[in-house]
Amino acid sequence: MVLDSISSVPHTFSCPESQSATNLGALGQGPSVDQQQHLSVEAKRCLQQGVTERRKGNTTAAITSLKQALGIFRTLSQAESEAKVLVDIAYLYYRFGDYQRAVEYAGQGLALANCIGHKNLMHHALGCLGNSYRHSGDLEKAQTSMIQSLSLAQDMADTEAEMRALSNLALVYRAQGDSAKAIELYQKSLRLAEVQNNATAIEQLLRNLGNAYHALGDPHKTIEYYDRLLQRARDRMDLKIVSKILHNLNSACCSLGDYPRAIFYLQERLKVLQNLQDSRGEAQTLENLAVVYDALGNPSQALQAREARLEIAIAQQDLELQRQALSSFKASCLAEGDFERFQRYIDYLTESIS
Repeated sequence: MVLDSISSVPHTFSCPESQSATNLGALGQGPSVDQQQHLSVEAKRCLQQGVTERRKGNTTAAITSLKQALGIFRTLSQAESEAKVLVDIAYLYYRFGDYQRAVEYAGQGLALANCIGHKNLMHHALGCLGNSYRHSGDLEKAQTSMIQSLSLAQDMADTEAEMRALSNLALVYRAQGDSAKAIELYQKSLRLAEVQNNATAIEQLLRNLGNAYHALGDPHKTIEYYDRLLQRARDRMDLKIVSKILHNLNSACCSLGDYPRAIFYLQERLKVLQNLQDSRGEAQTLENLAVVYDALGNPSQALQAREARLEIAIAQQDLELQRQALSSFKASCLAEGDFERFQRYIDYLTESIS
């Protein structure tokens, strides 16, 4: 679909004549050639300064520099540069979490890009609009923007842009609670990423698909996509993300009654949590492991897991966790007929308190 006008986007914009065309240059009173050269150099400096500040994480300073460049491009009637900077500013506001201003600048950039027929800039502006509307909770406008961004990408035959637009649109459907539609779009995006051999995109999409199938309650597909992700990217992933994925894999396996596989994922998660020095997470995982051992009819292993959990609670001097761990440990000791083992901990804790 070719967008010949922007009348169907979630804004009402006319071509921003006053921004670029109706200025001193249009009135024949523009800067001289020497002044134009000087302004061009200054605009380039402001752009470079904006990039430098952005890389440093100084978003406000970056926006200030880009706005200075924006003013120069308007003076020089350079509509394409103006549109590009408007979209760049919009993305900075988006990353800063100021979605209202992101919408404002992306809308201006979209209007100007539409007037000069710059489809790539329109695609980027619509993407920023869609994401900003999604974060603001206006899912109807987010969906409209993302659908048009996708249409432009397809019209330009830009595979990378299409892949990105499909993923962005999937996020909107997930926010609307339509995991099935989100999965359809993620799978289309994944196929494009695989054709391009885009490792980063493939890994993100595998994670998105695992998350979506987990939300949909499909354990088979949850395991399939999470497994593929871990095989590809585990060594490069944030350990907290790995921990969460392993937790979801355990849940999926337990729902299928595949307890041996659930134990494998829980043991892997224990290693990750130990590396993270997350004692509370480790304690909870040990209890989950004990529950799975109970389901397998292996009370001895369950007892060992609960004893390890109790030892963590004691080492952390966490009284609430000690109370919970003692309760479940007592049940395991009784199941094994080893009440003396439980009593030893009671005696130790009593002595510690006294």
